[in-house]
Amino acid sequence: MVKTLALLILLFNSSCFAQASNPESFISDISKIFTASMYHIFKNQAVINQKGGDKSSLFDEKFIEGLKQTYKQKHHKSFPEKSSRLQSLLLKTMVEVMEENRTLINDEDLGFKGFIPAIFAFQVSEKLSRKGIGIKIKFTNMIGSVRNPLNLPDAWEIRAMNKFKNSKLEPLFDDTSLMNNIPSYRYFLPMKLDKFCLNCHGKPSDNPLNRDKDITEYTHIDMTGFPMENWTLASFAGGMSITIYKKDFMELEELCKSNYISSFTCHFFSLE
Repeated sequence: MVKTLALLILLFNSSCFAQASNPESFISDISKIFTASMYHIFKNQAVINQKGGDKSSLFDEKFIEGLKQTYKQKHHKSFPEKSSRLQSLLLKTMVEVMEENRTLINDEDLGFKGFIPAIFAFQVSEKLSRKGIGIKIKFTNMIGSVRNPLNLPDAWEIRAMNKFKNSKLEPLFDDTSLMNNIPSYRYFLPMKLDKFCLNCHGKPSDNPLNRDKDITEYTHIDMTGFPMENWTLASFAGGMSITIYKKDFMELEELCKSNYISSFTCHFFSLE
């Protein structure tokens, strides 16, 4: 019994320490969870926009269960274990955003709710920023290709995107940069356009509002009220920028190194 307990403690501690000691791997996991959550919102557009019906799968633990299934479908591997404070906070924040939109989603008078992947992602990012936990997630693109002024790129992100335009779309990790003059880990994941992205960002012929219409009646305004960009699947779509202050990341690492029940500490600290 004692040997079994000791082995479990060692495994829990090793898992947390390994993740905290490798910031690039950790941030990569965060980016995969975030992209899977956006795809999950897209997959559920029919449920979100239907008038009436059971929508319980979009809230609380059922939302997380569905997200994990979508993650496996999109990334072809199992969902990473929830063994860190930041990862747990991310999932908790997603559930909070869904709850805050419950009234909108359950509105039986509205057809199209406007709760699309980009809106979900922005709300999660803003909520994370307000929590003050040292992590910032932003979807950005070159100046002139960003709809929301709050998502305009900074100098580091512009340099990152210029590199991607001339090379393969591989993630960029930088452990020597600053954010607000604070030493930070920065990560940029270039985004490939999926077919569903073209519903809003593609050509008028991609716009669901133009379905069954004559071409002379096409609108160039998408479902959210923005002019369409006429992008194709080959267009440069910018990407996801993630920044984590080193001091916050190191705090997580110290917890993992100094406490033999660290995995429990890292997990339950986020649930307070």
